[in-house]
Amino acid sequence: MPSGAKIRVGLAGIGFMGVTHFNAYKAIRGAKVEAIAEEDPIKRTGDWSGVRGNFGSGGGQVDVSKLRVYADYADMARDPDLDLIDICLPTPAHAKAAITCLQAGKHVLLEKPIALSLADADSMLQAAKKAKRHLFVGHVLRYFPQYRYLKQVCSSGRLGKLLAARFRRIIARPNWPTGGLNWFNDPKKSGGAVIDLHIHDADYVLHLLGKPKAVDSRGVPARAGTFDYITTQYDFGRNGPAVTSEGGWIAAQGLPFEQSFEAYFEKGTILYNSSDRPLTLLDHKGGKVEPKLPTEDGFVAEIKAVIQPLAEGVQPGNLLGAAGQASLALCLAEQESARTGKRVVLR
Repeated sequence: MPSGAKIRVGLAGIGFMGVTHFNAYKAIRGAKVEAIAEEDPIKRTGDWSGVRGNFGSGGGQVDVSKLRVYADYADMARDPDLDLIDICLPTPAHAKAAITCLQAGKHVLLEKPIALSLADADSMLQAAKKAKRHLFVGHVLRYFPQYRYLKQVCSSGRLGKLLAARFRRIIARPNWPTGGLNWFNDPKKSGGAVIDLHIHDADYVLHLLGKPKAVDSRGVPARAGTFDYITTQYDFGRNGPAVTSEGGWIAAQGLPFEQSFEAYFEKGTILYNSSDRPLTLLDHKGGKVEPKLPTEDGFVAEIKAVIQPLAEGVQPGNLLGAAGQASLALCLAEQESARTGKRVVLR
């Protein structure tokens, strides 16, 4: 496509994430949602009031009169006037939907996780390669302002070496409507809390520090070999940082969502908790400040990272399908460690 072109987007799936992405596009100049695909006839009329999630305000009434509205994402993928399909369908549909849209000649932005199995992820990457189109996986945590700040500090070295870090993500079990089927509660469809929820922090650990040598995990077992809660020690070698992460949908309903991290550097400490502590920097001289953060929404920043290289005709450098596959592989290794009670070496 010509450099500087506006990216024409089709959005597949009007659930919690679909609505979140739809609203994010309103703040992006280089892209416009021109079509939606949704099997629910009520949602196709623009009544999104039944959409709920574990944060944000959910859906509402939306004017869809200027959008091309499809019941089937495959029909939308054949629309010649679209460049990118943004897939926000339930996880079990990811592989088939992404491959269908890639084979139709569209770039694809796929909400995380990439898939439930590495075999499916590999098939998706092969489809993108064959179609000569880009497959992006939306790991939005990289773009939340607090996490972007930590990445910048870590990369710059201005606080010295990272000595240790702990990441945490705890929610109540999802109980919001999901198109008439609460597929979150079926681990064969959601992958359980590790693949659906904890993968945010696993991906961020990879983004921040690269692949660890091994993982050692323990958890609270659920059905089908999955876990409602997991805690992991990442092995970055004798000279690497001591990094742990915990996550799960194990809290009572009074705690619908909480994410936090602690990062300990040679010359300072960075703390953050979404419930009760704004991002705080403690320096080695005893100072305490709340760094100024960008106000841009994380989902807007994430989608911009996809749209910009497409619009400029340059090779994308972030959120590519291979990174999504690596995040899935890390979570699967953590689940194996938790199931066996043994350290798992990564290959």
